[in-house]
Amino acid sequence: MDPKNQTRAQLRAGLAEHMLPCAKQPELFFEPDTADRFGEKPAAKELRERSARVLCLSCPARALCLELAVRERPAAGIWAGFTADEINKYSREAA
Repeated sequence: MDPKNQTRAQLRAGLAEHMLPCAKQPELFFEPDTADRFGEKPAAKELRERSARVLCLSCPARALCLELAVRERPAAGIWAGFTADEINKYSREAA
């Protein structure tokens, strides 16, 4: 079934059926929660995001993940190989 024709619940259920790379290495997909007031260093963020994007390329649920992210407009993280900012920009342009 085309992800665009599925409900959010169906998309989430579809994601739960797969062995997702993001479930095995969640630290790559979201900025670390640190006490450092300066946050994640730019070079570390670039490496982390690049690593997450590579894992997304071979993910069997990438289309489901992207459709869910476009609908939910996440505030952070890597979704289907895209940053939350990229997804939100696309969502606004598509609306």
